[in-house]
Amino acid sequence: MRLSIKNRRRFTDMQSVISIRNLTYTYPTGVKALKGINLEIERGEYVVIMGANGAGKTTLCYCLNGIIPHIIGGELQGEVYVEGNRTTDHSIAELSRLVGLCIQNPEGQLFCQTVRADVAFGAENLCVPRDELAERVASSIKVCRLEGLENRSPSDLSGGQKQRVALASILAMRPRVMVLDEPTSQLDPIGTSELLSVVRNLNKEHGVTVVMTEHKSDEILEQEVDRVILLHKGEIVADGDPGEVLSKADLLEKIGVKTPQVIELARRLKRNGIPVEGIPTNINEARKLLSSLLDRKILEVKQKLPPPSSIEESKPSSEEPIIKIEDVYFSYTPESPAIRGVSLQFHSGEFVGIIGQNGSGKTTLAKLTVGLLRPDRGRILIFGKDTREMTPGEICKKVGLAMQNPDHQLFSLSVKEEVEFGLRNLNLPEEEIERRTESALKLVGLWEFRDMPPFTLDFGARRKLTVAIVTAMDPPVIFLDEPTTAQDYRGRYEIMEIMKDLNERHGKTVIVVTHDMEIVAKYCKRVVVMGQGKVLLDGSTREVFSKPEILEQTFIKPPPITRLAQGLSAYGIPPSILSVDELISSLKFEGG
Repeated sequence: MRLSIKNRRRFTDMQSVISIRNLTYTYPTGVKALKGINLEIERGEYVVIMGANGAGKTTLCYCLNGIIPHIIGGELQGEVYVEGNRTTDHSIAELSRLVGLCIQNPEGQLFCQTVRADVAFGAENLCVPRDELAERVASSIKVCRLEGLENRSPSDLSGGQKQRVALASILAMRPRVMVLDEPTSQLDPIGTSELLSVVRNLNKEHGVTVVMTEHKSDEILEQEVDRVILLHKGEIVADGDPGEVLSKADLLEKIGVKTPQVIELARRLKRNGIPVEGIPTNINEARKLLSSLLDRKILEVKQKLPPPSSIEESKPSSEEPIIKIEDVYFSYTPESPAIRGVSLQFHSGEFVGIIGQNGSGKTTLAKLTVGLLRPDRGRILIFGKDTREMTPGEICKKVGLAMQNPDHQLFSLSVKEEVEFGLRNLNLPEEEIERRTESALKLVGLWEFRDMPPFTLDFGARRKLTVAIVTAMDPPVIFLDEPTTAQDYRGRYEIMEIMKDLNERHGKTVIVVTHDMEIVAKYCKRVVVMGQGKVLLDGSTREVFSKPEILEQTFIKPPPITRLAQGLSAYGIPPSILSVDELISSLKFEGG
């Protein structure tokens, strides 16, 4: 189904800055990624491209600045024009003056010794005058919330901070077209909103044409985006107004794109016979809709949840913790303390989320726990033993870590060998190694790719591979650092359902570092909130999300449905709602 374009901005003085005609592209491996793409993007438009992993989003981005076919090669049919220039006729260096590309994995475009040098690098190569260069660099650093990090090495930054450095380097080049491939995938919630706001300002105030790929449908719906394009298996299946496109829930489900929570709520109300006029496209519209229905007594509040602290215990029984973190401090340099006096305990069978802004210390805490880093002060006990007295091999038998960037723990020649590597270090029998490897790869859907080199997989699949590596080792504690980064809607839940099963059926303790608040609301029973290297909150998920003023201090926002409920608390709707199901259950309506 191809949607018609309605309510699009059309000005008589606008013209296509990007023109794609009958574009079909096949990778050197033989995979056909794009099929007959025809697309016109007008000057000054803000266009978001959505679709499941493998839909062709990144491939399309690479076609816009010449990476395809100049570097990757393969077979390209059709034509791509940017500002009237056919990309096959111009070098990447020439096209970079027109198109700035921020790639999915920020580490792929950071290579200087300091943040300031990385931000300046592209603009320097465009021979920007010195005074103007300094102004551009300072402005880009401020816009991307990087003040204070100018002299830090990018390699020492968190994943989200690296993503902001990569974006700042593109901003400093001031391209006419910005192509952003999932620029918010590693950002905290408020950081996501701020970055999208910055991009919109560049688009609105400076006329920059923006093409962005994204999985976060809720956030996109709240922005002033001109168009949303849906890709499925290399073809455009929808193109139009964001509210119109993202309201097609059946189509979204079919192609693996998440329906925004406020739209899902409206659909559920309509399904129950409630007269819903129009579909809300943001939290304010949804709040007005529900307020009207409640004021007119079409809806009533039928269920009030007990106080958050009485719903779930934030900590399990008084049994001895399996991990104890006692007054731990750690600094990468004397000027940059990362962990400041953290004390935490984790018990057997817990499912814990650790959240906080980029740079709050979450990943550092994970690395300290598994022995990749050693505390400057304090100690960490795993099953009663100090990590300083344990070898890495001993620790990995107890706690497995899937790192934030999967490329940091992949080095073998095949997917199968990656999983086998750790198992061989456990000195397991060959038959057991084969059994665990096959089981783990089938669990994450990668068995059919077992003989492929890991780096021929896309970023999301490499993320799943690291999960397979950890689960195959069968440790009692699994630590996942941003497991849903670069995952589409289905991929996010596939990984988390695996963790849920391991937690509930096999008693594994699961600790998840994440910026995905919907994942936290759905799976985590306890949440630890970190800010500036300290623990700010530690309690049940419902209790933590009921304190938005503290969350805001660390750039965290509860899920949209929770914020909607909090805005309707005067009607008696519980402010600790965690899902659309819970909000529907709290309402009384005919047949409900």
